[in-house]
Amino acid sequence: MNPKSGIILKMLSIFESGLFLKILSVFITGLWIAGLILGNIYIILLAIILLIALGVVLYIHRDNLKEIFQKDSSVIVEDERTQLINEKAATMTLGILIAVIIYAGIIILALRDNYPQFLQAGYTLLVVAIFCFILYFTARVYYTRKY
Repeated sequence: MNPKSGIILKMLSIFESGLFLKILSVFITGLWIAGLILGNIYIILLAIILLIALGVVLYIHRDNLKEIFQKDSSVIVEDERTQLINEKAATMTLGILIAVIIYAGIIILALRDNYPQFLQAGYTLLVVAIFCFILYFTARVYYTRKY
């Protein structure tokens, strides 16, 4: 076996490992934060380019993602109870968030005579709440038919 091909195989195994993908993900997040703090669009563009590249790699290896990130398939990561708790917590969080957004939007619209500069924010909050409702009910209908 040629020593150069051995090095290339080691490099490929590093690139396909979950560790490299996790490190790259942390690096991209750091670039986002640095770009936002420094206000530098080029750093943010670099983060977007790397994110697209990471997405392409993950798409290519989409069948092996469980093996890449979990390594040991005998370990039970999540059971039905954990899934049920996560689903209930997510549903409650979504409901409370939508309610708070609606109430904030209504309060801002009610105060439009005293604070007219916040009128657009009130309408925006109400539109976001309506969009969340539509998205939630659409997903609910989709998953009801699917399962």
